[in-house]
Amino acid sequence: MTPTKQHHLHVLLLLLICSSSIVVAAKHNTAVLCHPDQASSLLQLKQSFIDVDAKLASWRAGSDCCHWEGVTCDRDSGRVISLDLGGFNLMSRHLHPAIFNLTSLRNLSLAHNDFGTATLPTHGFEQLPNIIHLNFSSTSFFGQFPVGIARLKNLATLDFSDNFDLYLQEPNFQTFMANLSYLRELRLDAVDISTSGSNWSIVLADSVPQLQILSLFLCGMSGPIHHSFSRLRSLTIINLRNNERLTGKVPEFFVEFSSLRILDISGCSFRGQFPTKIILMKSLRVIDLSESPKLSVCLPDFPVGNNLEVLNLAGTTLSCDIRSSLTNLKSLKNLGLSTSEVSMELSLIVHNLSSLNELQLYGGEMENTILSWIGNLTQLTYLMLYMAMISLNQCPLGLAI
Repeated sequence: MTPTKQHHLHVLLLLLICSSSIVVAAKHNTAVLCHPDQASSLLQLKQSFIDVDAKLASWRAGSDCCHWEGVTCDRDSGRVISLDLGGFNLMSRHLHPAIFNLTSLRNLSLAHNDFGTATLPTHGFEQLPNIIHLNFSSTSFFGQFPVGIARLKNLATLDFSDNFDLYLQEPNFQTFMANLSYLRELRLDAVDISTSGSNWSIVLADSVPQLQILSLFLCGMSGPIHHSFSRLRSLTIINLRNNERLTGKVPEFFVEFSSLRILDISGCSFRGQFPTKIILMKSLRVIDLSESPKLSVCLPDFPVGNNLEVLNLAGTTLSCDIRSSLTNLKSLKNLGLSTSEVSMELSLIVHNLSSLNELQLYGGEMENTILSWIGNLTQLTYLMLYMAMISLNQCPLGLAI
């Protein structure tokens, strides 16, 4: 082959390679546009909202809905896979059924928008079989919890917290939870599930074995915590606050939850001695036992390096001397105590707690000089004196009550 022909062949090969690279790059960088039916459903949803802060201004007919605020599409199909309108300050009087046309959704959040005590549709959610994360917290919905959610078998996160007028009656809690075996996070704060009776802990143990976050504040549960609950060893957060009909002893098996970071059982009716082993768990950052007058607590001497940040014992009964117990709690930011039992020792108890931001003192009569040491807590930003007998002339300079 002559040098000229060989040169031409090299040039031709180079052009072919460059052309192929350009085609591949073009394919890689070209995203599929939003499906017209998806855009149409979103625009119907938009029409149902009063958009106070113009958060949905980008939702315009004729534009690619995959670039709209709060919308994420699958790059290959162009279908909407995430709709996150959380905190958009939207208002509506109903949940528009067009939302159930977005059948490829994996994430749906309408959290912190005002639906003005509208009722949720009984059916419709089952049309979203791919949903993994569902967040309707603080949305002011009213009435029966939607049964269609019970059929969303892929759910990992379910958050309907702070909807004080929602309740779950039909189906019952056991039937509702039966198919949600992949659930990792369950937040139903203030949703009335009182019809579950005392079986709620058994239901959770049987239905959601991989649960990591459980928040059931003010849900109307009753009875003691069943031993089967001990199977939920992946739990990192347990919030059962203000369930006044929860009774019995605090289970010692909580100590087996090696990843537990937050334990809040305040405002319940647990009784007896709180297990000291739980208090010493290395993983715990928050322990709130407050407003539990039938619960006795004996604090151990915490070891050096303890990372506890919140310890609230206000309204409990201290059953031992705690003057030296808190010395090593260098990370403690929030402390609550019943002053009726420790009022004369408070300065000794807290003087080393240099990181303290919040201090709650519950009940009891304070001596004239008892608050003179408050000024030494230089990081303190919040002081709560609950049912404490103190006159204003006893307060140190600069402290307002």
